[in-house]
Amino acid sequence: MENKTGSKPHVVLLASIGMGHLIPILELGKRLSTHHNLDVTIFVVASQSSAAESQTLQSAMTEKLCEIVELPPVKISGLVSNDAAIFTQICAIMRAIKPALRSAISGLSFRPAALIVDLFGSEAMMVADEFEMPKYVYIPSNAWLLALTIYIPTLDKVVQGEYVDQKEPLKIPGCKAIRPEDVVDPMVDRTNQHYLDYVRMSMDIPKCDGILLNIWEDLEPKTLEALRDEELLGQLCKVPVYPVGPLTRPLKPLDSRSGELFLWLDKQPSGSVIYVSFGSGGTLSLEQMVELAWGS
Repeated sequence: MENKTGSKPHVVLLASIGMGHLIPILELGKRLSTHHNLDVTIFVVASQSSAAESQTLQSAMTEKLCEIVELPPVKISGLVSNDAAIFTQICAIMRAIKPALRSAISGLSFRPAALIVDLFGSEAMMVADEFEMPKYVYIPSNAWLLALTIYIPTLDKVVQGEYVDQKEPLKIPGCKAIRPEDVVDPMVDRTNQHYLDYVRMSMDIPKCDGILLNIWEDLEPKTLEALRDEELLGQLCKVPVYPVGPLTRPLKPLDSRSGELFLWLDKQPSGSVIYVSFGSGGTLSLEQMVELAWGS
């Protein structure tokens, strides 16, 4: 493969399935294109289940800052059970997409300067190795989550029993400890497949050539210092950590429906409205929403 862009680097990004993963990758791609003058190709996993996801992709294609390439959908019915956690399903999808990614990169007319994946795409880094190109992991979250994730394999060895049953906070070298009741979802049940996937993911991350974080240096200086200190988490992380944020999605102009919503909110008594987000994949029926309102 030859680089058709000459001296201008061309990077490829892989977005995991789901709006919560697609949007951060799209925003990173736009930033690499507009602020760093790179050619950018973004591979996304085709999904017909979300109208919002289709609209987001169409909008990104219209902007023409990055080339968007949809990889063919994959079936995971024979790989995981129907009731598997979303975390496990995404991991299975991203694992199964590797042949399509390999084929797509092989079909490019240029040699990519680097591959950037998110957490769920960490297994795809082996594809980058096949093409002898640098690979980076983008975490559109904070440094503390990275610290916890990096340290999970160690906790897995030293902690006996379930994390949620521990009496003392779980210590992370150089960082704020985590209370047992505050562990991330994959850590709730150590016998579940999504915990095993999380541990595997944690071990994959240090194999990259660098980690991009959606924060800035002064936001979490102590945690970043711990990740870089070879006597603390640096001995596990082993690769450079680059704060590249804040990367945010520009707000769209309010439409008439949004205006009505804010007018309604302004009329409510102080403290009488609760905002709950279940992520891009969360949906509630009317009955569930009523129960949630009563429970608040």
